Amino acid sequence: MVHYLLSLLASRHSVHLVTRYYPGEERHFTDLHQVVARLYAVPADGPVDMSSPRSILRTVRSYARLARQADVASRNDQFDLCQVEFTETGYFWSPPADLPAVLTCHDIIAKPAFRRYEESRGLERIAAFAAWKLKYAVERRAVSRYRMVFTLSEEDRDWAQRLYPAARIRVLLYPGGNDYLGLPRQEVPGRVLFVGALNRPQNIQSVRFLVEKVWPVVRREIPDSELLVVGGGLPAREKERLTGIPGIRLAGYVENLEVAYKSASVVAAPILSGGGIIVKILDAMAAGVPVVTTSYGNEGIRGIPGEDIMIADAPEEFARAMVSMLLDHTLRGAVGERGRLHVERRFSAEGLKEVLEGTYRELVVPR
Repeated sequence: MVHYLLSLLASRHSVHLVTRYYPGEERHFTDLHQVVARLYAVPADGPVDMSSPRSILRTVRSYARLARQADVASRNDQFDLCQVEFTETGYFWSPPADLPAVLTCHDIIAKPAFRRYEESRGLERIAAFAAWKLKYAVERRAVSRYRMVFTLSEEDRDWAQRLYPAARIRVLLYPGGNDYLGLPRQEVPGRVLFVGALNRPQNIQSVRFLVEKVWPVVRREIPDSELLVVGGGLPAREKERLTGIPGIRLAGYVENLEVAYKSASVVAAPILSGGGIIVKILDAMAAGVPVVTTSYGNEGIRGIPGEDIMIADAPEEFARAMVSMLLDHTLRGAVGERGRLHVERRFSAEGLKEVLEGTYRELVVPR
């Protein structure tokens, strides 16, 4: 998504990029230099492990280094506008007062934190309350620094307006399948696909939901079905727990997700707390693959349940929806095609450009 944004902006503007990068991502620098006018790269130690205080501290330090590098860039060059991606970046860096700046909140992070607090019980509720208050305070501070805030769905905009009433907020609806090359659909019968960065607690929670509460029912009904889990960063203890379960294949990090999407019969996306727009659902729909998700997963997408997308919140309903899709070729094709058309109509590149350029014209005073 961010690479798509960079390419879009660089086609009309001179773009300087300040970014963190993880070990191994240096291989992308050559391509980035073809897109941006200047690159400032700050090393990070790897995706954060929220269960490790040491990992959290290293991540905080890398964001502090990123903020210092952004200060250097803003002093060395004259910019008309700065666009900052992700709430965490906006928290650590405060733009100069004379530089118009916008912040993209890919998720309103206080929203899922509040939902987890509402759903928790007992001692867990105390920890969930503290986590919600912390994320609210971080997000409020970040949002307060910027002249405009972008959210990626109308639902997140509505939450942000309630939580941060002083902020100016607009919605950016990114098109799905931005990096697709137009590969043909090559469906593997019985394949269910799950995609997600598996170092993130919410994605681990989703995998556990599938494996423990849904997959046994699917395998009982369709013994030769396969759950393909795609995503890097899976903790060793989780990998050990999943290895050997019948029908589950761990693919790890995959360079070309289009191939994975277009090989699937169904994409399973059990979003259990919700936040922002679920890009992997958009990408699956853009590929013409039917999606089974929850009400939270469909919030920003606003597909018609049972027509554009399949919605199921309880485990038994989720399993029934997946079995129905896997067994009914006609239903799979109809939902996949309607989902593709929905994304094509509602999430267009032209609409994104219009919001971006309109906001820039409003904020930038001609020099």
